[in-house]
This record gives sequence, C-alpha cells and structure tokens, in this order.
Amino acid sequence: MGIRKFYENILGNRSLLCITILACIVRVFLLPVFSGDYIDYLHPWFLELKENGGVAAIGIPVGNYMVSYIYILAMLTHFPLPDIISIKIVSFIGDIVLAIYCKKLVMAIWENVRLSNIVYTTILLLPTVFLNSGAWAQCDAIYTAALVACLYYLQTEKPHIAMISFAVSFVFKLQAVFLAPLLLTLFFQKKIKLRHCLWVPLVYVITIFPAYAAGRSLEDLLLLYFNQVGTYKALSMNAPNFFAWFPAFYENTALANLGIFLAAIIMMGVAYYVKKYKIEVKGSTLLWIALFSLFWIPFALPHMHERYFFPADIISMILFLCDTKETKKILIIPTCSLLLTIRFLTGALWISPAVLSLPMFYVGIYIWKKVYRMKENAHNIISKDDR
Repeated sequence: MGIRKFYENILGNRSLLCITILACIVRVFLLPVFSGDYIDYLHPWFLELKENGGVAAIGIPVGNYMVSYIYILAMLTHFPLPDIISIKIVSFIGDIVLAIYCKKLVMAIWENVRLSNIVYTTILLLPTVFLNSGAWAQCDAIYTAALVACLYYLQTEKPHIAMISFAVSFVFKLQAVFLAPLLLTLFFQKKIKLRHCLWVPLVYVITIFPAYAAGRSLEDLLLLYFNQVGTYKALSMNAPNFFAWFPAFYENTALANLGIFLAAIIMMGVAYYVKKYKIEVKGSTLLWIALFSLFWIPFALPHMHERYFFPADIISMILFLCDTKETKKILIIPTCSLLLTIRFLTGALWISPAVLSLPMFYVGIYIWKKVYRMKENAHNIISKDDR
C-alpha cells in the first residue's frame, strides 16, 4: 500500500519528539483563527467566568457544556494569556494524549513499534484533528482520547480501567455514548460486568460535586445532558447522515423519534449478533465493532453535528494504516469529515452534507459487511476446536 510505505520510509523513522513539535507548529499557525463556536460560545463563557472570579464561579450555570470542561475554562481565566490561546493549548494537549493512546492501542493489538509510530504521526497531522483544535478551538480530541483509552484497556483486559476511561469520556461529551453498542456487546459476553459499569455514575457524581459544593443546583447538574439534548431541534446540524436531505432547521418529532428507535435497534442488533455467533471481540475485531458503533449511531440519530463523527475518523485511520486487509474505502469517513469541517469554518455552502451522506452510507454498508462476515471467522475457529 503506497501511503503506508510512504509513512514507513519518510515519517516512521523520525523522532516522535520532532513529529510532536511539527504538529504544534502547524497548530500555532492556526491560533489567529476565530471560529463561530469560539465567538458565540467559548469566548462569552470565558468572560462570564472571569468576571465572576474564575474558579470561584463554577457554581453558576455557565454554558451548556458538561462542568468538567467549564472547570478547565475557569482555571484558564487565571492565566495571563488571551483566552483563544489558552483554550487552544488545552485542545492541543488533548490531541497529543489522543495520539499517545492511539499508539498504545496499536502496540497492544499489532505489537509493531514502527506501525505505532506511524499511527501517532498520522493522528497528530490528520487535518480533521488539527483543524478541530487549532482552528475550531473545540475539544473533541479530549473525549475521543478517553474513548481510545477505553479500547486500549479493553484490549489489555482491564475492564475496570476501561470503564473509568469511558466515564471520563462521558463527563466531557455526551457523544461518548456512541460507543455503547460495543460496550453492550462486551457486557453480553460477560467481559464487562455490572460492577465495572458502576464507575460511570460514580465518576459523574465526583465530577459534578465541585460545582454543587460551589452552589450550583443538584437538579441542574444531574439533568445537564438531558437539557443539552433539547438544545437543538433541527433534524440535521451539518452532519452527513439520513437527515441531511431535509431542509435546514426542519423539525419533525416523529422522524426524530424514528431515528432514535433505529439507533436503538442497531445497538441491540450488533450486540445480539456478536453474542449469538460467539465472535471474539479482540484485536482488529474490537476496532471494527467500535467503528461500527461510532459510525452508525450518529448516522442514524437526528440533531447530529458534523464533528460527532470525529471518533469514527480516528478509528478508521487506525484500521486503514494497520489492518492489512483494509482498502482505501474507509478513508471516505475522515474525507467527508474534513470537507464538512471546511464548510463550517469557511462558510463553503457548496459542500453539501446531503451529497456527502451518499458516500458515507456506502462506507457504512462496507463496515456493516465487515462485521457481518466476522461470524465466518468465528465459525472456522469453532470448527477447528471441535476437531
């Protein structure tokens, strides 16, 4: 595979420190970019926190993000830096942590140092990653890093730490639940037990406690995600999925509920399928089922933003670079994400989420077939054991 050989020959042998410095330089050039999310949300939230005492203000309801990120913003108000710089530095750190865990995950599955270095390099220099942090000032790398950590600890058979990692992801972004089909699959296989799942509510309670102690309403904190879900009513928010074909700002409760129902069927279906055919969820199989989860849940759900496919971008790149049976088809996911990131950042309305939903659906079927054919491998293993 030409691209893989290029990375091996040109980038794979470079010092990871040099790669990291290069990645930071790329992001530094993007520091002057002010995205709509920064102007409309992050900057006003930062100012409100600063005007009310910074960390002392965590008890007031600021923004609609989970309080874990609000705590970070509150701490940043005490640094002598423009908020655009300090916010993006946090996101840069998230990118590095994400790349580190991607490297660790590859080592755990393929035990190939060079391949793990290639993945580290690719993730740090992936356009959807550095534009998300460097231009957009978003923090998707933070919760995605925790999701990749969850996969790493599942691969290394440490379910307690895996669920703690998932809980950390969840308390940064609700979109962590897109990994639910995989976790439900492992729960059915008894690789994740109920006691492991208790880490999620425990970490949530620990996370909201400082804000509660500072005076914020317990009801508000417990229902934060429920209230966040109701923020957007439009069926599509620039995501390349089924709902992109409806007019902008179009609302329809019946269709939204249908999408939610479809996502639930997908979640239960893949978990039942893997359990029925006794598919071993390890190695590349773990990543394919993770990708199935991270792709199909946001593809089926209403009210999705384009960057909700960010975790799917990461897993698809790992599989493309590391799975020797993989083809270039899977690159459709990060390519569509990049185009829609450009659409958001530049206002390039000629880039259509509806049109891009077609290749996304195509690659979604491809992923579906990959998971479906896993039963053949499972059957072959069982047959050999019988002999």
